[in-house]
Amino acid sequence: MNKPVKFPKVLKMHPEMGDLADQQMDADREWFMNHPFATKYYRKPFEYEVIEFASLEPGRKLKKMLVMKMDNNARVRQPIFEDM
Repeated sequence: MNKPVKFPKVLKMHPEMGDLADQQMDADREWFMNHPFATKYYRKPFEYEVIEFASLEPGRKLKKMLVMKMDNNARVRQPIFEDM
């Protein structure tokens, strides 16, 4: 059985994934702009996030991402895993 992951955990991203991360951040920013009273939402993970978070829960599938708005310029992502 996998041990629970303590959050927040900072992961280092490979430099080649920077453009993909920018796309993800832009999409999240736009979602919150279109939903100004929302403080969180769930979405499908971007492909690079599946790779980025795979080491946190070996043997489990990244099902979705919880994106939480901290303020107008800051958001936090929390991966939601499921058993394979």
